[in-house]
Amino acid sequence: MSKLQVDDIVNKGDNGAPGFGKGAIVTGVATATHFSGNLTGTAVTATTFVGALTGAATGLSGTPDITVRNVTGVGATFSGDVNISGTLSYEDVTNIDSVGIITAQAGVRVLGAGVTVAGIATFHNGADFNAVLIENVNIVANKLSAAPNINLDNGMVHYYTTNETTTANPNVFSTVGINTELATGETISVTVMSKPNNAGYFPRFSIDDKLTGITTYWSGGSAPSSANSSGVDVNVYQIIKTGDNAFDVLANTSNFAS
Repeated sequence: MSKLQVDDIVNKGDNGAPGFGKGAIVTGVATATHFSGNLTGTAVTATTFVGALTGAATGLSGTPDITVRNVTGVGATFSGDVNISGTLSYEDVTNIDSVGIITAQAGVRVLGAGVTVAGIATFHNGADFNAVLIENVNIVANKLSAAPNINLDNGMVHYYTTNETTTANPNVFSTVGINTELATGETISVTVMSKPNNAGYFPRFSIDDKLTGITTYWSGGSAPSSANSSGVDVNVYQIIKTGDNAFDVLANTSNFAS
């Protein structure tokens, strides 16, 4: 017999499903309310599926383990983790929440609401910002001489609003460490604003609590030797990593008064 035309197939005892000891080949679509076992085919519609599936599937539910070569769809929702061992390519994505490193091979273009960076951001191939570039200022209700540790995790611009009473040696650091954050040949710019009050100036500074390994080049050829009488001092440090725990720093202090 080459063809079997029936409305229902049951086992010999008429009390369950039949067994297919040597498997079954379906050339059309297999539709089932429940499927258990491994399946190789082109299309399946089932309420639940248990086993491994090789081929194309539609309408699956339950908790199946499915192995496929290509997935095409208009949307997907994942309640758990998604692990991708290869390359994930996409045309557009919103709300990236990453606890690791995001690599953008062709750079980053920021539109609309922009990007918020709490610490140091490194763009090796550039970043294109098509909106207003806003940088946060860490406002400290204290004088730098009383709180000389400048944590770059809080941003790259720091404003100390209390009048100075003496000199200080600012210490620039981060939780990870500036030496660890930067690769050789990379640079960051740190701005520290303070109120000199005829007392405060900063001829030296440290990086990661170290005074050694720093070569400083001051604008005008020399470090500050006296305090400005009033206004706000803007101290800018361009820190360039030249080697392990080795930095060249281009430093400048400007005074702004009303």
